[in-house]
Amino acid sequence: MSAKRPIIAVVTALANGFAEKELLGGIISENRKNGYDTVVFSNIYNIVQQNDELLCEQKIYDFVRSPDISGVILLCESFVEEHIRTRIAELLGGTDVPIIGIGTRLAEFETLDYTLLSTDDRRDLAELTSHLIEEHGFTDIVLLTGMREIESSRLRADGFRDALRSHGIAFDESRIYYGDFWFTSGEQLADRYISGELALPQAVVCANDIMAYGMLRRFSDAGIRVPEQVTVVSYEYSDTRIYYSPALTSLRKDRRSLGAAAAAHLQAVLEGRTPPEFVPPRGRLVFGGSCSCTADEAQSLSELRDAERRKNFIDLSLFSTMEHRLTLCRDMDEFIRIISEHQWMIQDKLNIFLCLFSDWNEADSESSEIMRTVSVTDGSAPFETDCLDLHGFFERDRSAAVCYLDPLFSGQKLFGYMALLYGSASSYDDVYRHWLKSVSIGLEFLRLKNDIRYLISCQNVSEYRDTLTGMNNEKGLRRAFQAVRVHDNKRLYLVALRIDLFPRQLNDEEIRRRTEATLGVSKAIAKFCGNHDISGRVSEDTFVCLVQSLAEPEVISDLLGAVLLQEKAYISYAGTSSFACCAIPCGGESFDELLACSAELIKEEQRRIAARRRNRHYADMLAVRDRIYSETEAAFEPDSENSFTDRIDFFRRNYKSCFGVAFHQDCINARIAKAKYYLATTSLGINDISEKCGYMDYKYFQRQFAANTGLPAMRYRNLIKG
Repeated sequence: MSAKRPIIAVVTALANGFAEKELLGGIISENRKNGYDTVVFSNIYNIVQQNDELLCEQKIYDFVRSPDISGVILLCESFVEEHIRTRIAELLGGTDVPIIGIGTRLAEFETLDYTLLSTDDRRDLAELTSHLIEEHGFTDIVLLTGMREIESSRLRADGFRDALRSHGIAFDESRIYYGDFWFTSGEQLADRYISGELALPQAVVCANDIMAYGMLRRFSDAGIRVPEQVTVVSYEYSDTRIYYSPALTSLRKDRRSLGAAAAAHLQAVLEGRTPPEFVPPRGRLVFGGSCSCTADEAQSLSELRDAERRKNFIDLSLFSTMEHRLTLCRDMDEFIRIISEHQWMIQDKLNIFLCLFSDWNEADSESSEIMRTVSVTDGSAPFETDCLDLHGFFERDRSAAVCYLDPLFSGQKLFGYMALLYGSASSYDDVYRHWLKSVSIGLEFLRLKNDIRYLISCQNVSEYRDTLTGMNNEKGLRRAFQAVRVHDNKRLYLVALRIDLFPRQLNDEEIRRRTEATLGVSKAIAKFCGNHDISGRVSEDTFVCLVQSLAEPEVISDLLGAVLLQEKAYISYAGTSSFACCAIPCGGESFDELLACSAELIKEEQRRIAARRRNRHYADMLAVRDRIYSETEAAFEPDSENSFTDRIDFFRRNYKSCFGVAFHQDCINARIAKAKYYLATTSLGINDISEKCGYMDYKYFQRQFAANTGLPAMRYRNLIKG
């Protein structure tokens, strides 16, 4: 297997804006040239205004914690809202990878240990202003820039001053107007000229295109001719100038070279080399009709053709019935088929992966660690991955140049994300953003319909169902026991689980926590049973499964315990030594006889645990044990437990007295239990499982698993899944 290529993550609030696409083009091309992969994290909705209903989509940036990421490039200026910038800074501050920022300096990002690269706004504005002086002979020139407190506004004002002074033109602060980089700033200044409050100058330099568009619009409505009466030029060329008359003359930043320089700098850091000297790339003037220079007709024609293609494609997408069909579909197979039929709406893509958390359709659950992923493009079989696995996308298609990850969500529930792969330095368009919104809406409809079906089915079969969990009740299990048929030389087992062996006195809060813990147990049992075995709740604290298996009963009951140990809601409530389970082969005994036998076996185990609980240090030891099982990837030593720093032998003796196993062996048992869980409930590979269980060497994991269970890991999986 070839070595995995390092991944550079780009974090941006918008991936298909004009400026962002140019920066990404440079980053992706430079990364691909030098053997790096690129992943882009972005949201899809409104980036300008704070909206609490859309905060969930910001969770897409949590994936920057993936251990697959070698370095991060942050597109600083794409994040408009201060609170989002603060959150991004907190996320990136929690990583230990090098970070390169692109754009202006912003206060929220100054907490980061990062290198900031940008174009030379001061030099560029001086060149733009000098063009008006040298080529047009203007001396009466004003500047409309952004907010006073923004560094880029000040730099552009400094460049304007530099040009005037270097040409011997008197300068005073009344030549500079401060706005907010938005249309309204241009409109408001234009209104002051139109009303006669201000005398019309020879030329206005706008510090970005957006403000210039607002000014052109107002001048046009008032009958003021540009450039005959006043020349208007701008900085930060964008491809939307064709929608305004006349087309702007604008200085175009060389963002592609800036993106490439950021990627090259980061690669040098990662490879331990001295980064190349950074020289801010120079922009170039793109001439339109807003000054009297000859317009660049080829450029204008290219812009018109691009706009025409975009409009035609958007018009075509309006005839799509995708969103309507998604709201009507009945199951996930139909859902995937519909979005696959509408993949034509995403131009030039290489592949599209729908990646959903395994519990995406459970309204109140936290996002699981496992993603269920399917290719929308080629119809291949679904597969499971770790939620932070990014290498997998590139391993499935080595021709991919970039992978875009965008959120799928509804309300405050993140379903997962869409992974869009391109084979070149490309980015998506607004049609894709609307396509993603339709997918999210469709997922929410599907989730709600499944909930409704479930509630109806519970109502219809309430005689046989437990009202809290929706599982079979005792009557339902009896009916299932009578109807079950054993297949493929397997044996039928009755597997019993009793939880909360030592219940505490309950208040309202404890009742709520116990209810959540019980629901957590039902989820764990569903994972244990899969799609074929039968399970139910026969009393408040007892669950029963009817399992067909080739494994021995001890292996089966041990696996149920291992699965339950991974259920955080239950373990955080009751602890790791709060349950007992057993598996009994079903012969000719009745259901009642099997149930009574299981109850007796569980009582014996409960008595053994109760005897150990009499150790006066039991509560302290249990806290240690719960931590071992919740943090299996960590390495524990008894001298790390402050309560027993000077009494290591005392600690070990009491630990074994409380749980019947040595401390070191229980640390191993915790990791092996987690491995059993992944082997039984996922299709993750051995390498991934070993890493998730805290093993750096998967071969060592294999040896320890076999020594602990008597079976190699893959044979264990085949046995319990067989």
